[in-house]
Amino acid sequence: MNDWLSQNRSVFQLAQIIAWAANHPIISFIILLFVLAILASIMQAIGRLVEVVSKSILQVPLKLILAVVKFSFLSLNQIGGVAIKKLTNSQKYNHDLPVLPAANSQLMQLKKQQRLEEICQRLAEIHKEQQELLQEATELLAKSEIASEQEIIGK
Repeated sequence: MNDWLSQNRSVFQLAQIIAWAANHPIISFIILLFVLAILASIMQAIGRLVEVVSKSILQVPLKLILAVVKFSFLSLNQIGGVAIKKLTNSQKYNHDLPVLPAANSQLMQLKKQQRLEEICQRLAEIHKEQQELLQEATELLAKSEIASEQEIIGK
């Protein structure tokens, strides 16, 4: 038996560990609990990993199908939009008729000319008023500067 144990060192070391555990039962029990807790955590992690991977594997084809469906709907919407625009544009061009006769055109031109003259008169009045206000502001500033200089000299 000793020859066989010396040839198989791993079995011999395992036998030594078991003998040590038999001699120290409380420490062995605590170590056993830690080992079991670590193994349980590893098993849970592996379970979550398998769950996530399988979920991803199952979702990839569905996401691909969804992307193809979205792309096809977008393409159909664009093609349909172009077709509708062509139809509406062709209908618009068929129904366009001249609206204003030549007599109304001269009347409109006369009204525009009168309105432009009114605007020019109003702008001239505003310009005149602006010049008057600037003159008044200049006079007020000159008077206030003279008064402030006199106060400085008087002190």
